Amino acid sequence: MKNILLPDECYNSFGEYVKARREALGKSIRGLASELDMTPAYLSDIEKGNRNAPERYLEKMTEVLCIEGDDAYYFYDLAGKSRNNIYPDLVEYIGNTEIARVALRKARDLNISNSQWQDFIDQICGKKKMKEEGCH
Repeated sequence: MKNILLPDECYNSFGEYVKARREALGKSIRGLASELDMTPAYLSDIEKGNRNAPERYLEKMTEVLCIEGDDAYYFYDLAGKSRNNIYPDLVEYIGNTEIARVALRKARDLNISNSQWQDFIDQICGKKKMKEEGCH
């Protein structure tokens, strides 16, 4: 199941997004909590924004909430924002890849624009591959 939510919907918080996905799939709090092996109270706290995105449950959440592709990027962005801008899907990669850290620091120091970043992403993906696979 792909993109169960309208693409123009925006969410202010990780919890709001999780709740919308859960409801779109017709899952109860108890049912989803059981699938995630957490208590319903814990999931309720996440949905209400009383708890940050729980790193140990994120991968399982993408599976049971049918989150893939660009939706997964959005999911992890909201998760990172809830965790003081620590993006759990990127921490290990950045930590283990020195050249990525150098590139990010250079981009920051040079104040790289969004269009320059997009050009870089297009270059990484390759124009043909980008069109075929929807690399953004």
